[in-house]
Amino acid sequence: MVIRPDDLPQSSGSAEVPLPLVGPSDLAQHSRDGFELAIRRRSPVLIVAETGSRAGTVCQALHDATRRGLPLVSLDCSASDAEALDRQLFGEPPRKPRSIDLEALGSESALVAAGAGTVWLEYIGELPASAQRRLARILRDGEAQVGPRSQAAPIACRVVASAARDLDADVREGRFREDLYRRLAATRIVIAPLRQRAGDLAAIVDALIAGMGAANRSFTQPAVTTLAALPWPRNLDELAGILTRVVESSGPVIRQEDVLAHLPIDAPFARLDLTASLRDARRRFERDYIAAVLERHHWRMSEAARTLGIERANLYRKTRQLGITRGPRAELS
Repeated sequence: MVIRPDDLPQSSGSAEVPLPLVGPSDLAQHSRDGFELAIRRRSPVLIVAETGSRAGTVCQALHDATRRGLPLVSLDCSASDAEALDRQLFGEPPRKPRSIDLEALGSESALVAAGAGTVWLEYIGELPASAQRRLARILRDGEAQVGPRSQAAPIACRVVASAARDLDADVREGRFREDLYRRLAATRIVIAPLRQRAGDLAAIVDALIAGMGAANRSFTQPAVTTLAALPWPRNLDELAGILTRVVESSGPVIRQEDVLAHLPIDAPFARLDLTASLRDARRRFERDYIAAVLERHHWRMSEAARTLGIERANLYRKTRQLGITRGPRAELS
């Protein structure tokens, strides 16, 4: 029996929130809104996320919510061997296709082998131009000539793709096909980088350490503040690596100094005086971080206190203790 996309059950409930979408921030909520929309639809999906953001876990959660038990086939479009990638995606087409109106696929094509499941195309922006053309045509037609007999058959799988950057500029400059982008981006899930989601760090840290079997551990507020202050260029992958080392070498309560001890020397803390005592380094970091938060909020103390996770009165006390003063352009709170 041939399974067509319209024969698939449509999910009406919410799935468990995947790790990259955890957190109370507006950015995280926007990502979850896109995820819920993708569950309700059957169209292709584009996940925009920087390297290390674990977009694949979002694809897995989407697959489990909509096509659990069916195949999930993964391909890395950034693979250096373009010919091998082409064979994996499209298979070996028949020598004499019956029609020029439909794209021809080999029976071993990922788009065929996935059946009514999901094809996960990671780093779709790196897909060669010829493959972009063929994929756009297949998504447009919804069917292809399959196998040695070139029989027309529906392509029932769902394509979920990821891009490490927004593809708009690539489309404008001709590096990515506009028709393929339009079909993929009809449903989008945008995962903001960790450096833009300081308010989500506490929830993400809790989820990560629970996944490590260390849910009984707790982080002090200064420890979380330290983690939230870092740029995390490799996003969740980098954070998870640091947390693994911290959890393995710390007690049940993880303090700021426990986190500082496991940060790489090439992190922003490389600017610190490495001859200073831990107490002095901690005081300097706290002063610099609070000052930066205050500057971001133009010295509106209530807003800065919410970002820091402390009471406004405590923030006033901290600024006096640490000698933090307003610059000449600072606004009144």
